[in-house]
Amino acid sequence: MKNILLEFAEEVSKERLESVQRTRQKWVEEGDQLLKWREKLCLSRAFVARETGVDYGRLTRLEHGEPVKEAKLISQVYKLTLEKIETHRALDRLLESIGIRK
Repeated sequence: MKNILLEFAEEVSKERLESVQRTRQKWVEEGDQLLKWREKLCLSRAFVARETGVDYGRLTRLEHGEPVKEAKLISQVYKLTLEKIETHRALDRLLESIGIRK
């Protein structure tokens, strides 16, 4: 009986470790996507921190895939901010192309 309990505990522990590793990998991938998107837009982390109201250090940890309190919320605010900037730039290009803005 003791061996069965030990085997069960080891299996649960192994599954938990695998789950933590998958989650960590997901954080790293999502952070990398945000970092690349920000860099593609030629934005500094300090600018994004000001625009989102999120602490610079928290954004750094998020981009590096490190644990961040309220990561889902911060990630969504980050994404919406980058989308807003992309949309404004696209609108400016469109208006310039039809001669409304210079």
